[in-house]
Amino acid sequence: DAVYVPAGDNSITTLATDPDAIHFLNEAYRHCKAIAVDGSARQVLEPTYFGSKAVTATGKPIADKGVIVTHDLPELIQQFIAAIAQHRFWEREGDRKVPA
Repeated sequence: DAVYVPAGDNSITTLATDPDAIHFLNEAYRHCKAIAVDGSARQVLEPTYFGSKAVTATGKPIADKGVIVTHDLPELIQQFIAAIAQHRFWEREGDRKVPA
């Protein structure tokens, strides 16, 4: 019940341009699931409903409401495991108008 977006040029290009992948990410967000994204794959989030919420105004990745974006793989793993353990991030319930 969680989603991981991997690094890798081919993966990033494929996922960022696949409407089904974007829909899947929006659905995972809408259903309050944990989402982890390798920092170099951040562009995959750009076309999603919540992509702008996953980074600060300066473009720095943040971990908020169960969306983890970082280049630091050990940190990503640790935060993702903790996020999965929480199961859902109910504070996203206010974001129910996710187009999914």
